[in-house]
Amino acid sequence: MIKRTINAKFEELSLPLVIQQDVSAVVPTIKGTPFLKYGQHAYYFFNFKMQRGLRVTLGHKEVILPGVKRFFKSASRASGRFPFIESLFRRYHNNFNFLEQIMLMTVPHAVTPLKNGCFLINLWSYFGYLEVDCRNRTVTYNMLDKDDDGQVLGSQQFYDAEKNERYYVTYSLRDSYKRATITESPVSCRISKQDRNIDAVSEVWSGDFVDYIHDIVVNKTRQYCVVPELGMLEDRNGGIIPSKVLVVDMKNKRSWVISKFSVAAHAQFDPDEPDIIYFSSHNFMFRHSNILKLLKNAIYDVEFKGPAAVHKYELTPEGPRKLAEFSSPDFFRLTNFHVFNHRGQKIIAAISSPNYIFIIDADNMKLVKKISVNHERTAKSFFKQIPSVVGTISPSIDGEKIFVQTNRSFQVVDVASGKADTVLNHYHNHTCANHMITSSDVEW
Repeated sequence: MIKRTINAKFEELSLPLVIQQDVSAVVPTIKGTPFLKYGQHAYYFFNFKMQRGLRVTLGHKEVILPGVKRFFKSASRASGRFPFIESLFRRYHNNFNFLEQIMLMTVPHAVTPLKNGCFLINLWSYFGYLEVDCRNRTVTYNMLDKDDDGQVLGSQQFYDAEKNERYYVTYSLRDSYKRATITESPVSCRISKQDRNIDAVSEVWSGDFVDYIHDIVVNKTRQYCVVPELGMLEDRNGGIIPSKVLVVDMKNKRSWVISKFSVAAHAQFDPDEPDIIYFSSHNFMFRHSNILKLLKNAIYDVEFKGPAAVHKYELTPEGPRKLAEFSSPDFFRLTNFHVFNHRGQKIIAAISSPNYIFIIDADNMKLVKKISVNHERTAKSFFKQIPSVVGTISPSIDGEKIFVQTNRSFQVVDVASGKADTVLNHYHNHTCANHMITSSDVEW
């Protein structure tokens, strides 16, 4: 990795006493400004043991510029033309133009907790990731080595705290360019593992797969590594081409591809049974939008292709086996879900557009209840009420609460009652709050 320190602003936040627990929550967002909703990166760190928080902000150029030459170079290798001109005027996946594409690739997507107050901020699919050190108040940009030029990272990384090992996925951006016009075109991918104790990298799996690798998880026994894609590609009839999920049996050196979900974006292993896994199927597609509208709203136009779903599978030495599925006619834009235990019941908490949290029984995959998340904007607003849009959720360690980030606030929702306590109001709109995490790391 090529490391460089980047400029970032650290601001202390005081938190109200709505929960007293040795737990922290980290939320990656895009923070609006008075004139532009696509203003700057803002990462929120809430420490509920110390009852304090941090807001870390930095400009888009700090994230985009270190990798922009590689972006153009990959375009040149794909066609042999002038890279800058081609990148500006070509069309990408979802018929995106250059601005839409670069905005998508560099938004903060997910958080990987390490140790001692260090957290990784993973971008959607770019040449590096950010490491935020809450103790020393520094932000380090970790870029892929020059030998990996043309490779980009997936949207998530997995950290094995016990062994101090980091799993991540890279794929060829040059191949991805080809797939934007030829959907059947293969994409060279690689799963790698870094032993952080000796700073050594080894290969877990490599081969032809897909682009837009969106998640990576490893089960407790370290036998299975699972990698879903965020496909959202259309066939000739306007339907969604099913996304692919790669399942690697690291013990027996075997692999399988599941291709049964509309948009198989994320996966999570069962908290008790290490070979049971759940997949989210978003069931929506990005749409090309007007540039002025995109900059003003800081969100992409989407088209729903029916309701979303959660799929439950068992991973076996003979391959993945489907067990059950949950869906509902009003279950839309499932962008975040978590499986955890709440008072002796194993449940799935999943968000649904615009402001609902579905509580699902993970054993029978039946709906338990829906929680509506509402929020009134502060008195400083010119408006009495702003519609709430849930961006990301994560459960507390004891399973009693759900941390919720909306476009206007950060809240703590009680699972049993559905009652919400507001921790922080956002005066300006916050978007792209993709995937927060809950961590037991509070010593910062």
